[in-house]
Amino acid sequence: MITTNYSDDLNKAIDSIMTQLITTEEASLLWDLSQDHIKRLCSSGKVVARKKGKTWLILKEQPNPTHKG
Repeated sequence: MITTNYSDDLNKAIDSIMTQLITTEEASLLWDLSQDHIKRLCSSGKVVARKKGKTWLILKEQPNPTHKG
């Protein structure tokens, strides 16, 4: 049985992690790139991202991958 405190702590931890992640849709708006292009960048490892099911979760605090730094 999961206790209420454990469940609350888990939910807080997940919420904290989720605030650091964006979807391909959000990344396309942020970086002014198409979603398909973002997905290709994710697949090729050019952005920090992990695929869960059909959804790419992208680390929000990273530079636009098409800008040379």
